[in-house]
Amino acid sequence: MTAISQRIPNLFGGISQQPDLRKRPGELSDASNVYPDYALGMLKRPGGKFKSQLQGATATGKWFNILRDDQEKYVGQFADNVFRIWSAINGSPRTVNMGSNMGVPASCNYANFQTNLVAYNTAVIATKTSLTALQAAEAVYAEAFAGQNPTQINLIDSTYTYNTNVQEIVRSGIVLDQNGIYLVKDNGAAVSAATTLPANYSLGTEVTDLQPIIGSTGVKVFEAIKTIPATHTEAHVATAQTALTAAETAYTNAKTAEATAKTAYDAEVANCAISTPGTTYLSGTQPEDIEFLTLNDYTFVLNKKKEVAMTSSVTPLRPNEAFVVINVVAYNAAYKVKLDGTTFTYNTPDDVSAAPLSAESIAGQLRTSINNNAGFSATRVGPGIYITSTNNATFSLEVAGGSQFDAVFGFQATIGTSARLPLQCRNGYIVKIESSAGNDFDNIYVEFTTDNGQDNGTGTWKECLAPGLIYELDASTLPHQLVRQADGTFAFSTVSWVIRKVGDDDTNPIPTFVGKTITDLFFYRNRFGFLSSDSVILSKAGDFFNFFATSALTATADDPIDIAASSTRPVFLNYVSPSSIGLVLYGQNEQFLLSTDSDILSPLSSKINTLSSYESDSSLHSVSLGTSQAFVSKTPLYTRLFELFDVSDEKPPVFRDNTQSVPELVPSSVDSIISSPGLSMVSLASSTESTVYQFKYFNTSEKREIQTWYKWELTGKLLHQYFDDNEYFAVVFNSTNEVFLNSYDMNQSSENGFLKLTSGERTDVCLDSWYVNPHRTYTSSTNLTKVYLPFNHFTGSSLNVLVLGGLIGSASGLNNQSVGAVLAPTVQGSAGNYFVEIKDDYRGRDLIIGYKYDMKITMPRFFVYTQTEGMTANDSVSDLIIHRLNVSCGLSGTVTYNVDIKGLDTHSNVISRTFPNQYQLNSVNLAAESLHVVPVYQRNKNLTVEIVGDTPMPVSILSIDWEGRYTKRFYQRV
Repeated sequence: MTAISQRIPNLFGGISQQPDLRKRPGELSDASNVYPDYALGMLKRPGGKFKSQLQGATATGKWFNILRDDQEKYVGQFADNVFRIWSAINGSPRTVNMGSNMGVPASCNYANFQTNLVAYNTAVIATKTSLTALQAAEAVYAEAFAGQNPTQINLIDSTYTYNTNVQEIVRSGIVLDQNGIYLVKDNGAAVSAATTLPANYSLGTEVTDLQPIIGSTGVKVFEAIKTIPATHTEAHVATAQTALTAAETAYTNAKTAEATAKTAYDAEVANCAISTPGTTYLSGTQPEDIEFLTLNDYTFVLNKKKEVAMTSSVTPLRPNEAFVVINVVAYNAAYKVKLDGTTFTYNTPDDVSAAPLSAESIAGQLRTSINNNAGFSATRVGPGIYITSTNNATFSLEVAGGSQFDAVFGFQATIGTSARLPLQCRNGYIVKIESSAGNDFDNIYVEFTTDNGQDNGTGTWKECLAPGLIYELDASTLPHQLVRQADGTFAFSTVSWVIRKVGDDDTNPIPTFVGKTITDLFFYRNRFGFLSSDSVILSKAGDFFNFFATSALTATADDPIDIAASSTRPVFLNYVSPSSIGLVLYGQNEQFLLSTDSDILSPLSSKINTLSSYESDSSLHSVSLGTSQAFVSKTPLYTRLFELFDVSDEKPPVFRDNTQSVPELVPSSVDSIISSPGLSMVSLASSTESTVYQFKYFNTSEKREIQTWYKWELTGKLLHQYFDDNEYFAVVFNSTNEVFLNSYDMNQSSENGFLKLTSGERTDVCLDSWYVNPHRTYTSSTNLTKVYLPFNHFTGSSLNVLVLGGLIGSASGLNNQSVGAVLAPTVQGSAGNYFVEIKDDYRGRDLIIGYKYDMKITMPRFFVYTQTEGMTANDSVSDLIIHRLNVSCGLSGTVTYNVDIKGLDTHSNVISRTFPNQYQLNSVNLAAESLHVVPVYQRNKNLTVEIVGDTPMPVSILSIDWEGRYTKRFYQRV
């Protein structure tokens, strides 16, 4: 047998459901509560920082977030017929005015609601401020109380120098030479060298045997016992106690005021509860029926089950009317107007000597003749005559006369050319210009508007809408808006959609979403867009609420776009994702591309082409991965994550199945997918479940170098998730349906981290719902500190208390008996008053509470592997006995290695950071790097190894080297 060692360079292969024989180095059987950082190793996932309890939230409904800017970030919910919104920064609630058409009861007064909400938020801030003051007073008292007595510390430390010889130098301690001289050193500085010891130093335990190099010179080495004089007097303690008592009283009063304010706020919430929504836009909706789209201060709300309609309003009908124009004046001519078979004639004089003649005079004579007939009424308008029937009955019009064919002409509701439109006419007269016989698509309607607003006179003809036509979109059936107001409140209302102003159903048709449901809403190229059935409808450019053409006469580049996708199969478009080349449209079985060959997206240049034919789930929106798009497809049991690369209008996109190695990992119940291109992550989850499935990847300019599947087990059940910059946010609820917001910083190192290494590096704790310095009280008779949870307990979860030991707000006053101590006390109390008890007085001391979660990595079976041209071959035939594992770790605390051997009990090998002469006083039990040796000595086929991080400290696994004996059993591999 041959002694052999082989390296698994990293664990970034993540979960793989292939048989162990086919797994590549770094792929895992399971990986829970991990996070692959491609620079720092496979880490224990970050802890969830408790942001806030979301007051009034329920564990139901549809959730959304509004990320406006760094100062304004919100998380919201629609449930029980109302919107609820909270600050994602501090959890404070916001007033949402539900408007006049959502069934708001008469008992609701939003002015009172806002007043009481502001009072409640102010009271919450006051409580936090008083708690900060109380903890500062506790820290002052703790320092004064501990400083009234002298303290002793034991000093011993040495260093080595390596030149031509090894030298050992004592930095702290006492060295007694053969002449009876005591050399006292404190942190490298020589305090004294004399036959007697200086004040405040005494001789401690002899440690010469532990200092062999120095001991070989004939001297003795002792610990130095250093006495630190008292720093405070009883008067100091009394003053601190008085300030502490006052701070405790102020905090109690603030809590009482907060409770009073909450009672008043809760009463307003009850007054504005909507129990009977009626037939409003969102009544009866399920969470999956609602979509949100945010643009600055506006969040648009879509009900995907609501059919869009037009209102019943129509443009006013014009009376039965006609207009006659005297165009050419001629003597000795007959001008005739024939109305319903009755002819009215005016014969002009033979020559100019009879009387001056003008178009106005001819029109006046004809008007007089027509008015003598009781069935008609005529009004002269300049050289024209406006005619109506007295009972508004329809009538026919014929004109003739003059010295040439166009000497007189008339029109009623239509006219052949715009050149015949008179310069003077009846105010409000509407006429259709029929440019081409038999072609209704180039007709336009124009309306005459007088210059001075008079009934008749000079004016202009303007394009208008045909009479008797519906023109108004029913806002109650279209997406609504949730708008942030200037005072920080929100208002829910309908949108003021632009009405149809010109044309008719042929030249300016109603949008195709009318009479159908809208399945998605989006912004693209400065247009507001909808998907409906097989159509894409985009608003007028820059005019988001206008879906009608500007003119029926000419098509402009900024006109709305209404275009349908076609295929050999029925097309139902579900959602869109923008790309550099166009808009990718996702149908249930096909993908399409809306694009343009022009620089400007216009009704004339836009086109839709088939892109690919992959199944996509209709309920989960696609997400952007930066330069590609990901979408899901579901089978009855599982979910697959697909990806489209290189979207182009010239060739099919590149397709990748990212779940090829984990086909049965993600269940079909997932109903949430989010992505962070900056973090190169996708997160999938099921509402009301605790497990989150995440996919992380690393791309170069040429290819995808690494991709990793893993899962998180959250404390609490998930309701909503989203990314913001380098943070992952989760809205979770506990067993009593109380809802909380937690944030997860995806950076291991943090300038504000509470765990500090000797190197000065900082990191955060690995606890869920972790909270720094909650309120606590101390009972001297029992010597117990009661630490109160700022939230109600997550039943079934294990709460840890991490004692940092330092005084709150100060780096001094460390308690060296408790630095980095991890306690697991039992949670006691009831709703609103949960607490844990820990021994000793920890008032004024830094501590963190949170829920423990375990990182678990299950290694596959170890094989000798070979790699050729990117292909891995595992040798499963040869005989391999694993002797030990050498695990290289980055920044890590305690790690447990569970070695499971078939037929034997599981053996746990706990490896801590602490090693002899390496642990520094008053520092946390962490090492920036270390090598863990795990003894095994077992045949690979009988062996399962699990790596567990079950403390609040971070864990980083860089690589694993295994050592063992290997034989090919006398066969040559070919």
